[in-house]
Amino acid sequence: MGHTLDNVVSFLGYGRPSAPVWFIGLEEGLGASTTADAKKNLEERAKFDNIMDLREAHHNRLWSEGSRINWGERSPKTQVWLYMAKIMRAYNQQSDCCSNTVAAKDYVSRRLGRSSPDGETFLTELSPIPSKSKKDEYWMSYFRDKVPDLERKLRARKKALQSLIKENSQSLIVCYGAKPEDFAELLGNVHWELVRPKVYRARGHRHLLLPFFGNGQISHHLIMGLLDSELLAKG
Repeated sequence: MGHTLDNVVSFLGYGRPSAPVWFIGLEEGLGASTTADAKKNLEERAKFDNIMDLREAHHNRLWSEGSRINWGERSPKTQVWLYMAKIMRAYNQQSDCCSNTVAAKDYVSRRLGRSSPDGETFLTELSPIPSKSKKDEYWMSYFRDKVPDLERKLRARKKALQSLIKENSQSLIVCYGAKPEDFAELLGNVHWELVRPKVYRARGHRHLLLPFFGNGQISHHLIMGLLDSELLAKG
């Protein structure tokens, strides 16, 4: 690769860190990407800055189904992003946040993970190393082979992310996934409390923990419950 995979390891996220809402997942997803597409995408990701605009990073740079992604021709199909859009529309008190799929797709295309001064979101992951599933060890092995001192660099990336969180303590942080203890560590060993079915809040903080965004783990009913509660209240 012309650029080092170190840049992939140190990548922090998409959007604006001072945005009012953060989303934190478990790891960079691969979706339906083939291994060939994923390796092409890693070559492009190795050229990224530590923080990128989501559309700028993906449009005509990353690959899907053997061709470059063109957001102008087709909206991204990533299910996780679509649920983020629905949650953001709930955050903005739009009652059709779940039923209006067209508006949710438009939010993904135009507003999600944007780095502009009015960008509402910052998207990041516990791990920058991609994975297709919890049992997928291929990419971690791939990075261990190609990135010297990988564990130290991953720790440095976590420390940088924790510094960003402290600098932007006013942001609502929405974590999603199945490892509450790992999210708790990143956020300063917070204590999660169950406040609604499948919804946790960190005691004394504006941090939420929700199920994974996809694979049937999160529901429209859950998002509508967030809309009707104070859990998405703007700071």
